[in-house]
Amino acid sequence: MVKSLKQKVVKIVGRVLEASMPATSANVAYNKVLWNRYARSWNYMKRVIPLENCEVSVSERGSYLKNLGDEWGRLSDIEEIVAHYIDPFVSPERVVGEIGAGGGRIALRVAPKVGQFYCFDISAEMLKKAKAALSASANATYVLLTETVLPSSLKGQLDFIYAFDVFVHLDLHTLWKYFQEIAGVLKSGGRAFIHTTNLRAPDGWKRFVSQNEYSVLGHYFISPEIVEIFASHSGLRIIKTSPPVVDSGETNYYLRRDFLVVLEKI
Repeated sequence: MVKSLKQKVVKIVGRVLEASMPATSANVAYNKVLWNRYARSWNYMKRVIPLENCEVSVSERGSYLKNLGDEWGRLSDIEEIVAHYIDPFVSPERVVGEIGAGGGRIALRVAPKVGQFYCFDISAEMLKKAKAALSASANATYVLLTETVLPSSLKGQLDFIYAFDVFVHLDLHTLWKYFQEIAGVLKSGGRAFIHTTNLRAPDGWKRFVSQNEYSVLGHYFISPEIVEIFASHSGLRIIKTSPPVVDSGETNYYLRRDFLVVLEKI
């Protein structure tokens, strides 16, 4: 009964968010409208939108949902990923950026640890949420992207850049453009952390077969091999990946479903 109700709520929210949208083939335009709409309505939706962390009770919902995006995954899983895939590559003297800063749930864990921090997003409404979340971080700069192009003034200027829970919504051509942009803004030897879907992961496959067709609000599915191809053609090399996952053992929501990789500019 609870699962059925959750599925109904998800469908209703999806229909509201995706009403009168650009064609899904216009990936950037679609994402821009979708996430502007999501950010504007989040304060109302968070009262009913299902949490992917099933351990949170109804009475705990208010205190758990501090920032837009906390409804996705589990906060404990986020902390683990930040600790292993971001923290080793940041420090107080480094210049760092996030593509798709969204509501700032990752940025607020990273910005206080670095010298200069850039929030990139195609959604003006999301940047407002990120700015509110990072109100205590004077080192943060907010950059609204009109297309998949990072500022030319930052070419070769970043020590580290990352995109978490963003590239899962992008089609292949948009993803490839961002790989090239990432390589462009990194210093020689700079690092990047990228998170994509993964058809080889058990929960990645389950999510794929649960979708009848591609949906931006859902996921665009790829495999680690595609990431490797994009990396090699953009002047990046892989230095760390999430381990291959089998059904037993792994409990992290994202590691069971997705692919995490750290890249270095050659």
